[in-house]
Amino acid sequence: MKIIRKSKEINLLFKNIKKSGFVPTMGSLHKGHEYLIKKSITENKVTVVSIFLNPKQFNNKNDLKKYPKKINDDIRICKKLKVNYLFIPSFHEIYSWKSKKRKYPKINKIMEHKYRKRHFKGVLQVIEKLTDIVPSSKMYLGEKDFQQLKIIKDFIFLNKIKTKIINCKTIRDSNGLALSSRNQLLNKANKKKAVLIINFVKKIKKKKSKKNNILKDIKENFKKNKIKYDYVENINLKTFKITNKINNQSRLFVAFYLGKVRLIDNI
Repeated sequence: MKIIRKSKEINLLFKNIKKSGFVPTMGSLHKGHEYLIKKSITENKVTVVSIFLNPKQFNNKNDLKKYPKKINDDIRICKKLKVNYLFIPSFHEIYSWKSKKRKYPKINKIMEHKYRKRHFKGVLQVIEKLTDIVPSSKMYLGEKDFQQLKIIKDFIFLNKIKTKIINCKTIRDSNGLALSSRNQLLNKANKKKAVLIINFVKKIKKKKSKKNNILKDIKENFKKNKIKYDYVENINLKTFKITNKINNQSRLFVAFYLGKVRLIDNI
């Protein structure tokens, strides 16, 4: 595995590689990231993983400071998985890159966009740079951050970028909790609470009763356990709008706080 820190170097390499996979990350890699990497390695001749903690997608500076950073462990994981190239750029390397001017898709003011107003603009700014620096055949993204996945796909489509986005299923712990770098910030008591919340949402969705009843029950469960939440929504995955129908084309999206840690999931 070769570690590259310069944008020009990785760009020159990938201009000559036809079948390539790209897994962009913010580091603190876990089994969910490993799933994306393994899938890319299976499907491509060359795989590159990037580690870049993008400050522009953080609304809260303290949240950025507290975000887990384990670069030595990340390098070890990538070596073990036999990643071809690990791209670890600085802020300057990313944002000094002169990429083509791109159009940004319209984003529905729901869920993450409603509660983290500058977040998706920051996401698209870094994706705009990364898709130009690393012109890969495929990019692998997890469905845990489904709204983020949706806007990146819209961005790729709107700008006719040749990179194909590969949706990858959410990887969960044996207890049902979706793997996330932020889970490392939870103490034992709050991790248990997170598991109970997610399993409650899973259980209640199986009833497939009226949407209003399901959302009401989830919100009441949050209030009963004195858990602050931003939203509980049922979203149609095709239109990405709020829907009354609970079926295979919809998912329940939640965002809640345990202590100062904010968790999101979709089920």
